[in-house]
Amino acid sequence: MSSKNQIKTIIRDSDSNLISTKLAAVNNNVRFSILEILKDFQKNNMNGDNSFKADPLYSREINTLLINNYNISITTQMLGQHLKQLLKADLIEELIVKKEVPNKIGKRNVKAYVLKKDAFQDLFFEVSFLSEELLSFFDLYKVNQHLNDDKHCVLTIFNGVDKGKTFKIHKNELVLIGRKDNFNPNDLTSFTIPLDNSYTTVSNVSKPHLKLFYKNNEWCILDEASSNGTFIGDKKVTIGKITKLKNNSFLKLSKGIGAAIIYCSF
Repeated sequence: MSSKNQIKTIIRDSDSNLISTKLAAVNNNVRFSILEILKDFQKNNMNGDNSFKADPLYSREINTLLINNYNISITTQMLGQHLKQLLKADLIEELIVKKEVPNKIGKRNVKAYVLKKDAFQDLFFEVSFLSEELLSFFDLYKVNQHLNDDKHCVLTIFNGVDKGKTFKIHKNELVLIGRKDNFNPNDLTSFTIPLDNSYTTVSNVSKPHLKLFYKNNEWCILDEASSNGTFIGDKKVTIGKITKLKNNSFLKLSKGIGAAIIYCSF
């Protein structure tokens, strides 16, 4: 519980990006606890064919577990608001099941909730759900957002040897991003972000992997000739074409082991 309490509110109200929506949903002690309850229930009640040994939990059962296991006492109405936030963030699913409910005779149709199988697939890559590594991402996000203003693009490296390094790029600057081996003395006269050589699948051609700059009131990237491609999320950027960068995006310089993952906000 102490680790979760260290996560503070760091999401701006204007964020509409799915990544920010998911971070905002989890960045709350009650909702974090609800996700743990659903995770533990599914871990202990799933058959090999992904069917349930027992009916999924409905709101009263979740409320009871919040009180008994987490010492969290909230009204059913407030619980409903937290569940709506998790549904909006696409982290849980709502099902209709028949349950015995207090002060009612016979089973009634009620709304039950399950954790989505791919809830964190696009957000936390291959990191185990609710691990210490996951919690560290909140710290990286917090640092990134703390530096955010209307004049800079803030880049934070989310993986590998350079994980945690953060850079502020001014609108008047052009930045080159690539492995140290790919920079020559002329490149170093510009603003550069030299990545450690352990990012082995980041382009090994004789120039930096990527350019980032501000043009026509937009932050843009240009991959001129990288060997393993650049991705915004899972969408590959066209080589040689200036591509607009969306706020709260994950840049991936190649994919898989040896790639560099960089979170961008502005």
